[in-house]
Amino acid sequence: MASQQQQPQELRSQAQDAAGQTQEKTQGVMSQVSSAASGTAQQASQFLQQTGEQMKNMAQGAADAVKNTLGMNNPSNNNNNAPANTGNSPANTGSVNPAATGNHPHSG
Repeated sequence: MASQQQQPQELRSQAQDAAGQTQEKTQGVMSQVSSAASGTAQQASQFLQQTGEQMKNMAQGAADAVKNTLGMNNPSNNNNNAPANTGNSPANTGSVNPAATGNHPHSG
């Protein structure tokens, strides 16, 4: 009968050993998964940050292009080499058209 008592104890010991090994393996795998997930999350964060900066720069470039096209770009804020509006266009000469004022030289 002594062998029958030893058999359950041996099985219990083997089961405990197997459980311990399984727990160690599980912890090792979980550690690897956690490490990989952390690295992936960091890479995703960096990618999103770079993408956001690129989108911001593209939007600013588009806004500047529209302003340049419409002549609304402020030269002091202009970072590119587009010519600034100097105010020397024929519409801004400062002279008054006599026909527009009603002061005709031949009237009156």
